[in-house]
Amino acid sequence: MKHSILTVGLASGLMLAAACAYRTDDTPWTFTIGIKFDQPGLSVMGEDGVPYGFDVDTATYIAKYLGVEAERISWREAPSNRREELLERGEVDFVVASYSITADRQKAVSFAGPYLLAGQDLLVRRDEAGIDRPEALDGRTICTGEGSTSADKIKRDFATDVLVTVEETYSICVDELRAGEIDAVSTDDVILAGFAAQHPDELRVVGRPFTRERYGVGVKKGDIGLQRRITHAIQAMIADGAWDRAVATNIEPSGYRPLPAPMVFNPPDARTTTNNPTSPDPALVAVVEQLAATANARQWQSFGALVCPEAQQAVDALLMQYTPQYDGRIGPEVEEAGFTNTITGITQTGPDSATFLAHESFTDVPAKYRQYFKDIDYTGTMARRGGTWKLCSLAADFVEP
Repeated sequence: MKHSILTVGLASGLMLAAACAYRTDDTPWTFTIGIKFDQPGLSVMGEDGVPYGFDVDTATYIAKYLGVEAERISWREAPSNRREELLERGEVDFVVASYSITADRQKAVSFAGPYLLAGQDLLVRRDEAGIDRPEALDGRTICTGEGSTSADKIKRDFATDVLVTVEETYSICVDELRAGEIDAVSTDDVILAGFAAQHPDELRVVGRPFTRERYGVGVKKGDIGLQRRITHAIQAMIADGAWDRAVATNIEPSGYRPLPAPMVFNPPDARTTTNNPTSPDPALVAVVEQLAATANARQWQSFGALVCPEAQQAVDALLMQYTPQYDGRIGPEVEEAGFTNTITGITQTGPDSATFLAHESFTDVPAKYRQYFKDIDYTGTMARRGGTWKLCSLAADFVEP
């Protein structure tokens, strides 16, 4: 462990790296945290040298949960193309920088979270009528940031003749869009909404996301201890209402409403799934299996009869959000898509309480939307009401291929 830390010389413009210093009881004195400096709503470095935004609030909450107050945080700029390098070299302790969790990145980075769900979309000029979806980009020019996979996704699956420019930051792309030098900027909708809110008379978000992204907190590969502690911090942030307050303060003023707080998984590098070692109530098993069967058969009225009344609206919204035929942002291209739910584990936690795990896989989804309709793991909470088991909450998390 290091017992001293270099500070960030903002006044002189120097960004000197530091790893966290520790007290004798292994509680850190300070953290160096990587963030973006130019993403409205998520993280912007203020003129006074103090950053603000949802990612900043998330990072600050995590640090405090781990024993470090805000004044003991050193902020380090973490552009998309340098996040892995900063972690590998130990120049930051963790990164909170619109960092999508992907299978490829998990080979080099350990992620905690997710803490926010987003989707790739397009930012265009307000008077642009010809770009209403990514397929309309053939022959057009788009801009994306270095280290981003956004342009690759469009060129591979939607518009093979799109022209791509890459800039160090998205703010440069936005300046080029406003100047008429390019036709669109592509990255996650929550980022684009922040830029659109800065220039409401000039820019708009198309509003047809075609991927789903999970933002995670990146830590150095293999640091399972820190990964686990940050995961617990994110869970606490969601549970105590701080997550909702940060969304309301930083994101919703742009007019963008993100998806509900995601299900925060156990650290994937250390995660295991086990079934209940003892046999649960047969009636519980029957109801859980019936939930899967009625969903697979699209018998939604029968499914709803197995749901606690107070949870009906939330469960309905979640199922419609993740069922291809009901997602109005995609349209008729996914009408033939199918899905299958399989129960993978049931745990009875008390005489009248239980949880279950289910896995949902999709079939006949157009290849270009496979990154949108990824497989899903569900976690359901069951309660016995009047002698009958009911589903009282449901959470979902995407499964990386």
